[in-house]
Amino acid sequence: MKKLYLFAFGAAYGLLMRVVFGFAPFFHTEYMGAASGPMLTSFVVLVPLVLGIYTVYAARDDAPEYGYAILAPWAPMFAFVGGTALLLIEGSICIVMALPIFMISASLGGLLGLVLIRNVKFKSSSMNALLMLPLLSGYAETHVALPQQISQSTETIHIAARPEVVWGLINHAVDIQPAEMSGGLAYMIGVPYPIEAVTQPGAAGRVRKLRWDKDVRFDEPITAWEENRYIKWTYDFKPDSFPAGALDDHVLIGGRYFDLVDTSYRLQPEAGGTRLDIVVSYRVSTNFNWYAAWWGRVLVDDSANAILRFYKRRSERA
Repeated sequence: MKKLYLFAFGAAYGLLMRVVFGFAPFFHTEYMGAASGPMLTSFVVLVPLVLGIYTVYAARDDAPEYGYAILAPWAPMFAFVGGTALLLIEGSICIVMALPIFMISASLGGLLGLVLIRNVKFKSSSMNALLMLPLLSGYAETHVALPQQISQSTETIHIAARPEVVWGLINHAVDIQPAEMSGGLAYMIGVPYPIEAVTQPGAAGRVRKLRWDKDVRFDEPITAWEENRYIKWTYDFKPDSFPAGALDDHVLIGGRYFDLVDTSYRLQPEAGGTRLDIVVSYRVSTNFNWYAAWWGRVLVDDSANAILRFYKRRSERA
């Protein structure tokens, strides 16, 4: 019965913190240069950390061991994350990306709680104050400017088709099916699938018109063009490029925390076919870039490879 109470309290605490971090003064839109809501380190790291400390502290009379300290905090943590999904507070992309750091922080909190109950006379009043730590830290963090970390992803593939064939597909790919993008992690966790990419003449020059699943639409103004050899573009996201629900707000492309800067393709004749290189520049802006930048690298690299595989299959079939 006691363990059930601990489980319920921990889950309720995590869910309550998520709800509170969704309101002012923790969530705001006016300070666009600072983190907000659940994208605060105070939520991502401190909430599961404190939950882990509490889980072990509340079981102090049972003399918990290291295994309990590491694993027990996961139960209420998974419950509160599941609650955010059931209540439609968080989407699948954010949940998948948050789970690893939540699990690590909760276990670290459990180990810290074990140290406290074994070496310190930790009073209940102190524990209650500790539960408020994420809120105090979060308010201060909302006034800290976000870093602007620019990174590059470079991938390559050999295609058994002439450069002209690959070039034509890069500038005119239509009726793209989900199965053609199979294996891409980003698409598996909820990023909309591409449907078509078509280069068109524009008033300011050539522009690639993109259409994705979930009615996502945006432009890619072309900044460099060498027929059948090299192409580069930037990104132009409009306020309506991503309809509500198309992407989780916290990972919105062109948003506060993540953006695509530019992309280029280089085509070189090789072994009777074409070597196709892709270079993607992107921005990650969080107060926990030590973690978010890793996810950015994983997802951008994976997406780049999925796109290269698409061009290979289509070009070779053509």
